[in-house]
Amino acid sequence: MNEDERARLPMVPTGPGLSADRRRQLRGHLMSELARGPVTAPRRIRLGWVALPALAGGLALSLVLIGGQPQPQPGPDPSRPVAAVVLDRAAKAAEQQPAPAVRGDQFVYVKSLEDWAKSEGEAPRTREVWRSVDGSKRNLLLLDGHLPNPGGGDEHGEPEPAPHSGIGSYAYVAALPTDPDALLARIHADTAGLGPGPDEEAFRTIGDLLREQIAPPAVSAALYRAAGKIPGVTVIDEVTDAAGRPGVAVARRDRGGKVESQWIFDRTDYTFLGERTVALTDGATVKKGDITGQMAVLARAVVDQPGTRP
Repeated sequence: MNEDERARLPMVPTGPGLSADRRRQLRGHLMSELARGPVTAPRRIRLGWVALPALAGGLALSLVLIGGQPQPQPGPDPSRPVAAVVLDRAAKAAEQQPAPAVRGDQFVYVKSLEDWAKSEGEAPRTREVWRSVDGSKRNLLLLDGHLPNPGGGDEHGEPEPAPHSGIGSYAYVAALPTDPDALLARIHADTAGLGPGPDEEAFRTIGDLLREQIAPPAVSAALYRAAGKIPGVTVIDEVTDAAGRPGVAVARRDRGGKVESQWIFDRTDYTFLGERTVALTDGATVKKGDITGQMAVLARAVVDQPGTRP
């Protein structure tokens, strides 16, 4: 090899940790490799990227290699809304819950923390409601342990009025179809003519049932999946409920686009944590982005009498 050829050889590293003997050894190895002549270039491996749904509504990229070759991987339907994916995970979590043992003469008890400070000028308070399982008995509502309207009607002391005599009861929920399409059609039929529109009223009704009711696991799952079929439902990556618990939310605008209703789920197990509403426009007493109301579910149970706590 002449001097010109030697000058074109790659330089051998000469860092402080490399002795003169080690440098000579590396150069000798390099020379022997060059003496072997050209080698076949290594086969290039094409890398296949598969988009997977992320909790935050974006896309996570996963590198898939099997035996050195890219493999086609099944993935979610790209046309499927991300909100439907989150709600499907909530449905699967609900399906794993044990079915409650409920009698018609009992009451569903739900305790929550609610805060309507922006809309009503009130401080956060504890809300406890006892709903008659079959809808025939007097419901009871306590706010911070007291009757908000002694002797009043509706959940303050009377059976639920028509036409909602069944919609808020456990008996109504337990009898709902477990097919999401059939369930959504049933809710549309039962709330026809109510609210500003069928989709908004359906989303609101399902939210009411999630917030202050208990349902058989299959029905709970169907409620979540039915909500995923309502147009306009989106995902919000990071939210916090009234109790300060972090979560992910599915949301829908209502009231003519002035308010967004958000259902909050635990980011790990997708259990329902609570609900909140956020102003989308400036108003007389609120600004865009203000939380106008929020609640967090603290406990659920089935009890024998109104006023009885688990």
